[in-house]
Amino acid sequence: MINIGKMNQLKVIRKSDLGYMLSDGVEEVLLHYKEAQRELEINQIVDVYIYTDKANRKTATQSEANLTMDQPAFVKVVNRIDGVGVFVDNHTPKDLLISKDNLPYNKEQWPIVDDLVFCQLKLKKNALIAKPVNRYDVLELEQSIAYADDEVVEAYVLRIAEKGMGLITKDYVYVFVPNAQFRGTYRLGEKVNVTITKMLIKEAYGSLNEHKEVLMDEDKTTILEYLKSHQGVLPLTAKSSSEDVEKIFQMSRKAFKRAYGALYKEHLIDFDEQNTYLR
Repeated sequence: MINIGKMNQLKVIRKSDLGYMLSDGVEEVLLHYKEAQRELEINQIVDVYIYTDKANRKTATQSEANLTMDQPAFVKVVNRIDGVGVFVDNHTPKDLLISKDNLPYNKEQWPIVDDLVFCQLKLKKNALIAKPVNRYDVLELEQSIAYADDEVVEAYVLRIAEKGMGLITKDYVYVFVPNAQFRGTYRLGEKVNVTITKMLIKEAYGSLNEHKEVLMDEDKTTILEYLKSHQGVLPLTAKSSSEDVEKIFQMSRKAFKRAYGALYKEHLIDFDEQNTYLR
């Protein structure tokens, strides 16, 4: 049986106008001349990767695919089509689709061209597709690396969830970043530098935030800019809830209170029971 998405050893049985016809003794498959690394001889045994063409027919190539049914891998995004999904390069003539069904609902979180998405290969209706790997499958991968606390590691966004983001490093370590440990928005496949905060057996916790002092200066500026653009009035105080703070600023209540206290000590703001005022 000729296996799709894997390397196969097949025999060259004849030549056609398009290329070499290969066989496992039961089934035949075409190896286009341009996909052969050199001229082949009849009865020669060759190693080929089997992919599916635009008509979902089994087709051979001597190029080494990045992603196989046996091994997940990082694949580069080469195209994006709204309503369909994104396409990734697998070093074969046909790019692989990551369906919109396997991408975030928010299109701003979809990967863009040149992002790297860690995927596994799936066969759906006789067509090969790519699917982002989930946390549980990452934890099953062979890896023996252990990062030190405060070590900064290059990683890629793998999952965006309600309570935080899942990242994967090139060493196949899954890193969870809680919402409080990053600012702004990210997208699937985006490269980030994550600071390891706690290393477990096969996964880690991390942070994308800068040092508190740098963040506090940024938060102070954010609060002041809001006051200046709203007639010097902010409908928040140090006693405001996390929900109210997040409605106006993309920061935690703890970060808001830290910056708020610094502004008050610097005599830049005043407040009453409901509002804060620019001095």
